[in-house]
Amino acid sequence: MLVVSNVQALMQRTRMEHQPDPPVVLPDDDAEIIERVKGGDTGAFDVIVSRYKDRVFSYCMRMLGDPETATETAQDIFMRAYRYLDNFRGDSKFSTWFYTIVSSTCKNAASYHGLRARHREDSHAENEDGEYQSPVDRLQDASLAPELNFERRELARTIRSAIDTLPDSYKQVIVMKDINDFSYEEISNILNCKIGTVKSRLARAREMTRERLLKSGLLRRECE
Repeated sequence: MLVVSNVQALMQRTRMEHQPDPPVVLPDDDAEIIERVKGGDTGAFDVIVSRYKDRVFSYCMRMLGDPETATETAQDIFMRAYRYLDNFRGDSKFSTWFYTIVSSTCKNAASYHGLRARHREDSHAENEDGEYQSPVDRLQDASLAPELNFERRELARTIRSAIDTLPDSYKQVIVMKDINDFSYEEISNILNCKIGTVKSRLARAREMTRERLLKSGLLRRECE
């Protein structure tokens, strides 16, 4: 199937190169591109893959923690989205509909691979050869002194570790809000829960993360 091979090729290129894709002359609006795909222009779906692949892979890495599993899951996500594209009616933003698939597919993958109890801290970090770097890793600045870069890398690693140990329901919201920058309304629609629930989970997730950072010694409690 052409779309499947295209998805795999694009995702592989993301893992190996992390280079920007060449400009494609197609509408900026996702809904218009989806209409073209539904109308028979299957090649237009490549634009959706190119547009979302980095964010999807980042989310999969954050939720699953294993590069190979994240890559496979990301490919599965795009294939599922294409397969069920007729179910997108345009009642909500495409990104909201799409991330519902992202969220559920990641949850299924985590359950299938038993990754909830399996945590490998070093699987997230980018090495000197330029492999995967999560958004948290971007705290560092190459122009800074090596000592400060080391401190920031350690900070990023500790924060990642703290987030990765959160229960899935809390990890989801903190990744969506604080890393992927979704709005409360978008998260509410993706997870099919009330905005108040999203806010309470996020507050709890941030507090749990803070407690883990305090325990690690990275943060200190304020003096009363």
